[in-house]
Amino acid sequence: MAEHTRPRGRPCSHRVYQLDCDDYDRLVRHAAGRCQICAVPPEQTKHGFLVIDHDDAVGQWAVRGLLCSNCNTGLPTGSMPAHATAYLTQPWWRSEAERRGQDTAPWPEPPSGSVVAACRGLRWHREGDSWRHVAKYRGAPRSWWWLQRHYGPHNMRLVKSSEEKTA
Repeated sequence: MAEHTRPRGRPCSHRVYQLDCDDYDRLVRHAAGRCQICAVPPEQTKHGFLVIDHDDAVGQWAVRGLLCSNCNTGLPTGSMPAHATAYLTQPWWRSEAERRGQDTAPWPEPPSGSVVAACRGLRWHREGDSWRHVAKYRGAPRSWWWLQRHYGPHNMRLVKSSEEKTA
């Protein structure tokens, strides 16, 4: 099974799910390159590729596996075969976290003035009740709940606590 090819002039779409290219290739190997419910290969799907399925109740980073578009759209409706239960109860993100020794439990919100680093070196600064991206572009403020659902607690680390003394 060949590693995926990066799209020319664009970032890989799996980055939306906080997966780097090595993570994505590991996911494809885990799925044996087929839909993890019906086992159809990507070339036999309607669009010619498999989609990344994630558990929206946990967060965008909680990737369960790779599915064809029929199985992916069938999950929310409950019109899935009985063996889909095994897929749903044994998500890929849990086995990956165990393999890496990572804790995926949410952690308490750091105090105002703290800085948190997320995936790919992105830094977030807490100002009062909201979190702002530390960069020239000052987008909309986010909540702690949003940060943990978007990046996953295992993809974040506390860089500076407001309780630390500054020199």
